[in-house]
Amino acid sequence: MYWHSMTMTAPFAADICGYRAGGSPSTSDAHDSGSVEWGHALFDALGIDPNKAEIPQVGLVMEQAAAAHLSVTRPDLVTRLSRSAREFAQYRHLDVFRHFAGRYTGPGADLTLAYEALDALPHTSLVETALRRLLAAQSAARVDHDLVTQLVDTMPEESLLKIDVTVGAPSPNERLLVALSSKWSLRTDRAQDCVSQGSKLVSLRRGHMPHYAVLTMEPRPAMLRLIAYSSGAVDCVYHVALPELRSAARVLANRKGGTSWPQRASLERMVAQGRIRAYGDLVDEVKRLPSWE
Repeated sequence: MYWHSMTMTAPFAADICGYRAGGSPSTSDAHDSGSVEWGHALFDALGIDPNKAEIPQVGLVMEQAAAAHLSVTRPDLVTRLSRSAREFAQYRHLDVFRHFAGRYTGPGADLTLAYEALDALPHTSLVETALRRLLAAQSAARVDHDLVTQLVDTMPEESLLKIDVTVGAPSPNERLLVALSSKWSLRTDRAQDCVSQGSKLVSLRRGHMPHYAVLTMEPRPAMLRLIAYSSGAVDCVYHVALPELRSAARVLANRKGGTSWPQRASLERMVAQGRIRAYGDLVDEVKRLPSWE
């Protein structure tokens, strides 16, 4: 069994929870009764006052709170929000061609001006030889320019979503150590974005693979499962309030048939396998990173 810091809830978890005007928890999809039910159970376990209003832009607030907490945990590292993987050592090669394409101007008019200046001189045998060589250079430059233009026009560009929370080594190493995709709640498309980003970080890197995981407050095991069983694209899912989510699952299971209730069993299986981990495990992971001072 995977041993983890299952008792640690994020210190900011309860502060960022609240209820919408209609009474639904802010994690919930109002059109999904199961989502509303799980949200209420989780917020009850967290002790959230039903009169507490939803936090505006709660997803961004969660990212900011996590980044601030991890930054205090390891002040020797660089913890930031919304950075491109291209800024880090393992992925900087992805910018090489883009920078070249942006700066390439072609052969320009220098060869033509040189030819015209030389042609104005008396045509000795040396001048004639130089003119022929300049014409050949112009022709070769046009061919090279056409090839570069074709390459620029047809070269695919790898699209990489910005990473919500990054923990990196300070300059000059600037290695990406931890990358977090932060999702307050999950929908099918959001889950797919997380998996796709992880796959690209795996396949496009040169060198050390960062620890890539998802940070979320999503309460539904079925949605968490979409990421937790993502074939290695995501290392794990860190839940902001895992102890309370497990308590909520016990309460719901008691209403629906006991410990064998499939949704609770699924959650406990993912926890036991280390696919779903507590926020405390993320803190421990960051603490274990090498010192860069």
